[in-house]
Amino acid sequence: MNLIHKLKDILFKDVSTENESKDLSVLMRILCIINVLFNVILTVFYLVFLSSRLFQWSIGFIVIFGLILWMTYWDRTNGALSVYTSAIILSMLIYAFALGPSVGFQFSLYSLILLFYYKTDENPIFKGIAAIVISFSVIGIWFYLVYVEKVVEFTKLQNIILLLACTIYLSCTYVTISYFYYLKFASSEHKIIKYAKKLEKLATMDPLTQLTNRRGMMNHLEAFVSDSASHSQLSLAISDIDFFKKVNDTYGHDAGDYVLVELGKTFKEFMKDKGWIARWGGEEFLFAFENNNGDYAFEQLDKLKYSIEKKQFTYKDYTFNVTMTFGLEEYDSSIGIAETIKSADNKLYQGKESGRNRIIY
Repeated sequence: MNLIHKLKDILFKDVSTENESKDLSVLMRILCIINVLFNVILTVFYLVFLSSRLFQWSIGFIVIFGLILWMTYWDRTNGALSVYTSAIILSMLIYAFALGPSVGFQFSLYSLILLFYYKTDENPIFKGIAAIVISFSVIGIWFYLVYVEKVVEFTKLQNIILLLACTIYLSCTYVTISYFYYLKFASSEHKIIKYAKKLEKLATMDPLTQLTNRRGMMNHLEAFVSDSASHSQLSLAISDIDFFKKVNDTYGHDAGDYVLVELGKTFKEFMKDKGWIARWGGEEFLFAFENNNGDYAFEQLDKLKYSIEKKQFTYKDYTFNVTMTFGLEEYDSSIGIAETIKSADNKLYQGKESGRNRIIY
């Protein structure tokens, strides 16, 4: 297992310069290994079955692809791709013209199209021209080879063996490149989805308190009431910190922010398994008690109001208390979310006018 991990680390070794692409380097390494193994098989086949001097070429290509592999470890990926392209074209020409069209060496050129398009920083016009030239070259070479006698003669069985070896080689090449395409685009898609979720979170979250903001709460409430399975009760309470301006004026705006953050933490813990909490704006917060009526919400808010009243806020050298006023209303589907919140807000102002630090229901 340690040997496998070491080989994997060597194969996936990162590049050291910013203008080099790690994924392309790794892809090139794997393709070079495939080509080395393929030419080793061809060398054995040429020596054992054909007694042909083609083995000299296959040995030469083993050396060339080994050199290309070495180049990828020395931040020479672009140069390695150029040499790889030349080696593929040269090997195709030699093997195809020596063995004829039936073996299928000419189709190895198609892998170059995939490689050119994989390299995203290349000129797209060049890629298109290269793809057209390669496609017509493959067709032209195939037609030409049909009418030209092959250099090396071999039996039908030997032809099948060569065809099988070439098919496996091409399959490994295309599957490897396709897999790297998948990794690249899957990674890009994952980053896009992750970034979109981050943007969505930023758009629906209050940056100071880390609570849901007005937009996020409205989206949630609209989804809740429109859900066919959620015809149960909903109670909404809007609250306001009493004399919050006095806190800012006396202790500073940073102290005010501190109070908002601390209350946000308290509210978040308090609303667990009860519903949602949002910073509605300024020093206002909206509580959504899901699947509960107004009586239950009133009872819970009364406990919260008492705990806030007793809570001491310590900011720098200052210690002080705050209180809150709440306006509570049960959701009425006949008037909708916005009107229910408006009704709760009217009750909040009633509470402020009647002395603050209370719940109006």
